[in-house]
Amino acid sequence: MVTLAVRGVIVGLVDRYRRADSAPCGLGDRRAAARFPARAARCLGIVRGRIQERTPARLLQRLLLPEVLPSLGALEAAQGHVPVEGAGGEWFDVIPLPGARAALAVGVAEGQGADGAVGMSQLRAMIIALAIQDLEPDEILARLDDVLTRLGREQTAAGPRSFDMRCAGSSCLYVVYDPVTGHCTASGAGSSQLVVVLPDGGVTAPVLTSHPPLGATGHPFQPAAEVDVPSGSVLLLWSGSADESHPGPDTAVERLSEVVGRNGPDVRKIVESADRDVFPGHESALLVARTRVLDPKSVASLAVPSDAPAVATARAWTSRQLTAWTLDELAFTTALVVSELVTNAIRYSSGPVELRLINDDHTLICEVSDSNSTAPHLRKANPSDEGGRGLSIVSELTQHHGMRYTARGKTVWTEQTHPA
Repeated sequence: MVTLAVRGVIVGLVDRYRRADSAPCGLGDRRAAARFPARAARCLGIVRGRIQERTPARLLQRLLLPEVLPSLGALEAAQGHVPVEGAGGEWFDVIPLPGARAALAVGVAEGQGADGAVGMSQLRAMIIALAIQDLEPDEILARLDDVLTRLGREQTAAGPRSFDMRCAGSSCLYVVYDPVTGHCTASGAGSSQLVVVLPDGGVTAPVLTSHPPLGATGHPFQPAAEVDVPSGSVLLLWSGSADESHPGPDTAVERLSEVVGRNGPDVRKIVESADRDVFPGHESALLVARTRVLDPKSVASLAVPSDAPAVATARAWTSRQLTAWTLDELAFTTALVVSELVTNAIRYSSGPVELRLINDDHTLICEVSDSNSTAPHLRKANPSDEGGRGLSIVSELTQHHGMRYTARGKTVWTEQTHPA
């Protein structure tokens, strides 16, 4: 009997027996009996160390992931998954965007254990910060790639640290879905993949421009892929993996298609089945969402002429539209918001102005688009100033407001919560 000891701690025993009719153990047998427990103890020590390293990393990863995905009008349901035996760097997120849109993201941060979990938290925080700027998917990943490249240079110059903060070699997929148009834009880095399952059961995998992992090469990003997504479609975002034994994109798409075919539109069952049948034992993140398109009657648009009398016309049109939606309680404040936004658009823009109202479940969204790319700024007007109070009034009357750039200028938007 020989003890198995790891760093002075006995973790087991090795018993060696011989048959009664066999020769007694010789010197070679005794040496072999000593070598085997020593090697077994070293192997157990390695496994034990990995378990001790991964357990806090997995706990940290789950603390940093969203506990509950937000309930959005753009999505009927969404469910995310990271592997239990993953490296700790897998993550997913659903981010509300202006205009009733939703951003969906999955990724895998390079690194093992605590390094991977810390890198994951960095990537997710940066994605959220860039998503708030309402940039295009390819531009978001390009900026993220630039940040990670810079962090990598600083890390190299500073020398080794306790945590590897570079995240170079990370995969990420970022998708924006618009429930008004039923349109998706997507961009990815690394081996990430998007799969769209149509309501009739058809499966398509939009061709995303191949790009190396983030922070690895600094290659420019190509324009985001665009795809029309009918209401009731299922979006599957798969982060991919650098593991050579991981199923390739074509194989993954085929397996995911089979999973959806067996489970139908239930996103929870799709996630559970995919974890069991598509990516068993592999380190990938998966996000599944079922989309919906807003009723066309919930969206109203008005082309506003570039002249002062058009402001009164926009106010009257807004009041009539809210009455049609039985939102009379918001009619007065919304008409005032429209008046301020349209007036600014006409005053500072020389091109066409468009007013759009979106009635999204619990939120009323007002958007005014023009051809001027100059961003309005909220400032405190002095008592003697004759103007400069428009955005201050808007911010007081609405729950949220902001601005995003468009291909032909900008869109200023506001959000108001429906009356109880």
